[in-house]
Amino acid sequence: MVRKEGFPGWHDPRAWCAVILVIAANYAWFPVDSTLHHALLSVLHLHQSASHTLGQASFGLEMFLRLAWDSLLWFGVCLLLCRLPQGFPITGPRPLRFVCLGLLTGLSVMLVVILAIWKLGDASVVLSGQSIFSALRNGLSWLALDALGALGEELVGRAVILVLAERFVRVRGAVVVSGIMFSWMHLSNPGASKIWLIRLFLQGVLLAYAVFRTRSIWWSVGYHTGWNWISAPLFGAAGSGYLDEGHIFDFLPHGTPWITGGAVGPEGSLLAFAAVLAAFGLLLLTKTRRRNLELAN
Repeated sequence: MVRKEGFPGWHDPRAWCAVILVIAANYAWFPVDSTLHHALLSVLHLHQSASHTLGQASFGLEMFLRLAWDSLLWFGVCLLLCRLPQGFPITGPRPLRFVCLGLLTGLSVMLVVILAIWKLGDASVVLSGQSIFSALRNGLSWLALDALGALGEELVGRAVILVLAERFVRVRGAVVVSGIMFSWMHLSNPGASKIWLIRLFLQGVLLAYAVFRTRSIWWSVGYHTGWNWISAPLFGAAGSGYLDEGHIFDFLPHGTPWITGGAVGPEGSLLAFAAVLAAFGLLLLTKTRRRNLELAN
């Protein structure tokens, strides 16, 4: 619910307890992840990826653990705030439609960025040499894994953070806080640059605004999935500083980092700003069945 009167969170002990829970969960996650992830890799005899490289088994396991952790955090925050976990922004009108629209938007705008880098002569794109069967298997596997990862990130950034921040700074402030947190969560990624972090902030703002416009997180989940899948699993470029094993094409940058994105990948390119702007325009064209939530002043 959008709150137009006052800032109830500042005087609500439950809201402050939720803030403490979010901070504690963030710091506790790293030792929990390290312990569980390595233990399960060993027990399940799964392949451990090289540094700055993501393998399907290792990445999938980590994203599953992260989603479970984030789900527990969401339930804890909802319990403290006396709200239903299955309410806004988890549920909303036509979730499948919005997932598909978000997915197509993310796929389209990032595809244009990579093709533009290629056509400008700042990178080469060649086939990775795998068979059609392997390409299809890897492509579909990575799409599912990227969706799993996107769901976990959106559950935190566009459900936990957004709902909690809205109690303290209302909707518009919460959208900005969500953007800041989205950028902050990626500070430790390999090759993180100032340009990329600014673009992440704008993307976080876009994803948060989409939640209030579409009344759920599902457009954002779809968009996040499509954006991530195009760059690393499909084209073989770095995605947020990491390479994916089993990518279908090889993206070979050799131009200026301002255009190629440098070590962080095409999403760190200046062209990615235009992609976020285009996505915002496409979101505004998205029709909703009922009147959208109004942004508070």
